[in-house]
Amino acid sequence: MMLHASLQGQADPPKLPSVSVSPSAEIEEGSSVTLTCSSDANPAASYTWYKEDEDSPKASGQIFNITDFRAEHSGSYSCGAQNKLGRSNSTLHLTVGTGSSPMIVNIIRTTLGVLMLVPVFLLSLWTRKKKALRSTTEAHEPEEIELDSIPEYENNSHTAAQREDREEQEDLV
Repeated sequence: MMLHASLQGQADPPKLPSVSVSPSAEIEEGSSVTLTCSSDANPAASYTWYKEDEDSPKASGQIFNITDFRAEHSGSYSCGAQNKLGRSNSTLHLTVGTGSSPMIVNIIRTTLGVLMLVPVFLLSLWTRKKKALRSTTEAHEPEEIELDSIPEYENNSHTAAQREDREEQEDLV
C-alpha cells in the first residue's frame, strides 16, 4: 500500500501525446474538423497547437476545432504537451480530400441503380414474350386434315343443262 501511494505522488514529464482527428474519414472542403491531444503527465500537461511553418500557436487546450476546412488548412499540425518537468510533441497531417460532392455521389448511385434494373426489365420482357408465344401456339393448334379424302362435288348446273337439252329434243320428236 505504501508503494502505491508513492507512485501517485511521483512527478512525470508529459509522455508522447496521442493525437486524433474527427471525422477520421476523408476531410471534405467546408466541413468542421476537431483535433484532440492527450498525454499522461504529472502534474497535468497544458497543450498548445502549432501548424508547420508558422511561429505563433494556432490554439491552446486539448481540443482544436477548425470550422469550414479549406485547402489552406491542409498541412501538418503538432500538439505540444508541457508541464514543469518537460515537453513532448506529436504531429499529424491534414489534407482536403478529393471528396466528391453529394450531387456527384447521388448521380453515381442513381446510374448504378438504373443499370441494375435494366437486366431485370429485359428478363421480364423476355419471359412475357416467351409466355405469349407459348400461349398462341397452344391456342391455335393446327387441325389435322386427311389428304386422302378429297370430297367429290356434283356439278348441278351442268346436270340441269343436260336435262333441259334432253327435254327439248324429246319435244321435237
